This record gives sequence, structure tokens and C-alpha cells, in this order.
Amino acid sequence: MAGSFVEKRIPSGKLTSNALVAGDPKSPALILLHGAGPGASAASNWQNCIPDLSGKFYVVAPDMVGFGQSDYPNPLPTHALTWMGLRVEQILGMMDHLEIESAHIVGNSMGGALTLHLLLEAPQRFKRVMLMGAVGAPMSRTPELVRLLSFYHDPRLGRYRELIHSFVHDPSQFPGLEDIVQARFKTATDPKVRAIQENAFESMRNGMDSLIVPPSFLARMPHRVALIHGRQDRVVPLETSLYFLQHLKNAELHVLDRCGHWAQLQRWDAMLPIIMSHFVEE
Repeated sequence: MAGSFVEKRIPSGKLTSNALVAGDPKSPALILLHGAGPGASAASNWQNCIPDLSGKFYVVAPDMVGFGQSDYPNPLPTHALTWMGLRVEQILGMMDHLEIESAHIVGNSMGGALTLHLLLEAPQRFKRVMLMGAVGAPMSRTPELVRLLSFYHDPRLGRYRELIHSFVHDPSQFPGLEDIVQARFKTATDPKVRAIQENAFESMRNGMDSLIVPPSFLARMPHRVALIHGRQDRVVPLETSLYFLQHLKNAELHVLDRCGHWAQLQRWDAMLPIIMSHFVEE
């Protein structure tokens, strides 16, 4: 039903995914991929956006392997590229189970890197693309990103609040931010989740460069790509989207003012019209 979503367990190859699903399965499929902050999940990134999208799209937003309630691999990978490969197989396996031959896709932050790796491995499975503050480009490691990747060395509520505040342009102008802090901190410090994410974050600290998509690979991608970046993003700097704009042959960049790393939460007023213009095929 448009305007609502359900949470489902979906077979996804070797592992089972937890996902939010909404809209008519006969509508164009739109896959939403979340980022990789501590305590992240599909719900934390997308639950407020899905009602506005489900009238036009069959929306599927999975918890990436290593996050949320999706199955965890055993043994756990020790390198960022291994985690990425598991997530590529997860999304393609989920699409196969849902009988989604091809889909539009939106990738936020680490979900943006996953989107690019999916386009490399299975370009025919995807139509139009949106990357939001995406990882997968050479970039300076901002102090905020370094603190994010180091969170589990000092996983206290005060530190977590500092981290989440760095994701937004102006915390004082973000209603409900403390609720997000409390909910995500509870998830991030759950003993089961913490054991998985400590491993995943250590792999990112040591293997982020392996996720960079080379210019020669980007140049081969034929997809229409909308790049979204917050002008005040202090976690993943604007230089990443400028790199993608330089090397993708069919891309447009939208820089949103008064916006940090969470465009979908801070500037949905600007982002929703871009989504509709980019993805709705007349």
C-alpha cells in the first residue's frame, strides 16, 4: 500500500536480508542503500522517506550485511573489500528472489560505494542511479570521518552524540536529533551488533582505499547518475562527488546548502523533487 511499508526477511543468496518494502511490485523498483555509521540501518536512513516514494515506486531498502537485522557472515571478513563483495552478492540475490530484473538505485555514503560496485559487476541490472555523499572516490579523511571510524575505541553516549551532531549542518535546527542519537546509540552498543561492527569498522579503517572505483571503470558506466552532496558535509567531503562528476560520462551534481551528510533527513524538501525528476519515467 502506498504511504506505508512493511519489514520483511528476504532470502538474498547465502544470507537473508532484513528489508523495508513498500509500494506496488508492478511499479518501477527503487532500491535504497544506507550508509555505514555505527548503529546504521535501512530504517534509520530511509523510514521517513519511503512514504513519499511508495506511490511511484516499488521500494526496497535492505539492511546491508554487517548492519541492522540482516544475517551476519561466519566467519567475519577482515577486509573492507570482502565485506563489499558480500553486500554485492546480497543485493543481487535479493533482487533475484523478488524477481526484480532491473531497478533504479540510490546509495548513501557507504551505500554509494556499494552502488558503484553493483554497477561494475551487474550493469544490466540497474537503470538510473543516485549517489548521495558517496564513498568510493579518493578523498581526504576528515577529522569527523576519523572519529567515526574510531568510535568503538571509546563507545560512550557523549562521544556518540558528538559524532551524530557532526553529520548535520546545524544540530540546533534538526528536530528530533536527540531521539536519533539515543536510538542509534542503543543499537550500536548492543553486544551482538557491537561485535560485528567493531570488525567491520576496523576493516574500513585499514581498507577504505580498496573501495575506490578507478576513473577508467567509471568512464565505462552508461547509467544516468544524479549526484547529491551537502555543501556542509563534514564526514564525506564534496571532493568525492566532484571526482564522480569528472569521470562519469552521464552525471549531474546537485549541491544542497544548509546540508551535512544526511541529505535525505536534512533537505528532503530539495531532494524529493530531484528524485522524482530523475527517476520517474514519463
